[in-house]
Amino acid sequence: MVGERRPIFERRAAIEAVRKLTEPSWPARPGERRPVVVFEGTRGSGKSVLLDVLAGKLDQFVPYGRADFADPRHEDVAYTLSMAAGRMARHRPRYRRLTFPRLLIGLLVMEQDLAHLNWEDARKAVTALLKERRGRAWPVRALGSVAGQASVTGELASGGTTTVFRVPLKLLAELGVASLPEGAQRWYGHRDRGLTDRAVDTLIELNTAARAARDEEADTASGRAARDRVGGLLCEAFLADLRDCPRRVWKLPTPVLLLDNVDTPAGRSFLRRFLDARPLLGADQHAEPLTVVATGEEDLSVTFETEAVPLEGLLSVEAGAGAVEGTPVWLSYPLPDFTRANVQDLLAGASGGTDRRTARIIHGFTAGHPESAGLLAGLAARNPLPEGGIAGLLALSLPDSAGSPDEPTVQEWLLRRLAVAADGRAGDSKLAAFASCSAARNESDGLWLSHQSDLVNPAWAEAVREAGLWDDSARAAVLRRLLLYRLAGRAPDDPAGWTAVHARLRGRCRENGDRDGELYHRLAGDELEAAAEEVARLLPELPAEAWLELLDTVAGAPCGVPERHLLSPYARLQAATSSLPPDGLGGASAQVAQLVAALRVVRDPGAGVEREFLCTQVAVLLGALAPLSPDGLVALNREAAEFKRQATWWT
Repeated sequence: MVGERRPIFERRAAIEAVRKLTEPSWPARPGERRPVVVFEGTRGSGKSVLLDVLAGKLDQFVPYGRADFADPRHEDVAYTLSMAAGRMARHRPRYRRLTFPRLLIGLLVMEQDLAHLNWEDARKAVTALLKERRGRAWPVRALGSVAGQASVTGELASGGTTTVFRVPLKLLAELGVASLPEGAQRWYGHRDRGLTDRAVDTLIELNTAARAARDEEADTASGRAARDRVGGLLCEAFLADLRDCPRRVWKLPTPVLLLDNVDTPAGRSFLRRFLDARPLLGADQHAEPLTVVATGEEDLSVTFETEAVPLEGLLSVEAGAGAVEGTPVWLSYPLPDFTRANVQDLLAGASGGTDRRTARIIHGFTAGHPESAGLLAGLAARNPLPEGGIAGLLALSLPDSAGSPDEPTVQEWLLRRLAVAADGRAGDSKLAAFASCSAARNESDGLWLSHQSDLVNPAWAEAVREAGLWDDSARAAVLRRLLLYRLAGRAPDDPAGWTAVHARLRGRCRENGDRDGELYHRLAGDELEAAAEEVARLLPELPAEAWLELLDTVAGAPCGVPERHLLSPYARLQAATSSLPPDGLGGASAQVAQLVAALRVVRDPGAGVEREFLCTQVAVLLGALAPLSPDGLVALNREAAEFKRQATWWT
């Protein structure tokens, strides 16, 4: 499976901080709860992998539940809580088996068909239902007919009412509840909030709200209110069951609730209800033994109007040191991108050897994006690295996809994986719009291009704005590079092809007085001669630092000829300079043309590893051009020395 290829770098600081947080000796004051831990990162940054690691460390030792809100089934709070409780109820040494009778009572009653009964008859029906299920033979008897099924919609006769189960019955059977104790039933009257309601009346209200939540339109005020009522009450019951754990549980590491993708609408809604469901604690009361760990793509503390504190700060708190001053509500841990050393470790672990040059280009192309770097490193460890570099790896079929109907390439799979938005879509039309706009150097030019209806489908203009293609994240960097490959793959005569898009952007830069951008897009259109002549003309006119900045910008222009991507770096240089006049350019233009062409290959993060000669050539040309700069003898020679140093990277 693709997910099995994702690299697992255990963020040891984060894992150790979570372990510390679960300890019963964690120094929190009575009346305060453990903070919510949130791992933050873009798509493919390793959030789910980190939860996998945590789950692996908890499994068999500490009760835990898990929910992934990318799964539409978790839009239903009843489903989420029953799945989490069912997992937590599994027998574990020392903990034995946790039970969730309050949650089970709520799930049972909310599924009863009481619509045809008046209030008094409904009271009698619910009272009879709960009385019948006080015996220890239930729920085995009631659920025996559906044991082994993941979820069932069926009917069971029950005292004149009909039970319509819409929750995973197998998991309910695992909740460890052999009976429904009276204390759990009475809880619905006071709910640990000092209320004086009758428990049966609260349960009837729950049933009514559940029916309204099913029948009302999802986006109506009444429908939302009904879902809030049901979700809030079930969350209260879940937490109350944890607070009623046996005394031995309070002396052990807390159970853990792992919530993936809480930045989705369903995840935000659940987490808000879950946090609101916690009753206020008295100054001498202890919170439920529970640690919540969530993941999201952004800083969720703003959404939940609380201040985030770095998770790593927990590591400086010694167990038994007394209460933490000002216990935070929210602990954040932005997942770091991979370093080049991480990528090299991946290569070494997969192949038994190391190749620092391969690690360098994989890290450079992916900007350290964990999922992309891990996938490419795995491929490079199993296949000889193509002389063209990254393009050769991207052209391979996705591992484990042999025999599948589409058998996507690595490039296609990564592109769709990184481009998919919150709506879960990354169709061809959308990717085509993204590919056209990726040619822009900055967000302003990209958004302008998204409104050029002959080049970009205007239906995707808003999606381009939301895609964050020009963010400073690693995900944005590798996504744009993949999109540029897709744009380069269009037919030369395509009205929205590589040449047409860059020509349009060159015109915009000219109108805006953006000389650097105009030359950048001219070189991207493979007009090396014209771009080099202008860069050479400006050498004696500009201060050295400004000219070097111009050179760096222009040489950063991507290559739009797919065939060249598969060539070795030196062969790419020869192909690029083959269009120059056979008798050469006049004056310094010839040297600048060679410099721009060589630097363009060196600057390409996807080019192959044979770059030592090109770096040396760049250094020689910079030294030769230094006397032509008005103040560049020092600056250009210093830059030349830097490229001599870089040449050693590729030996």
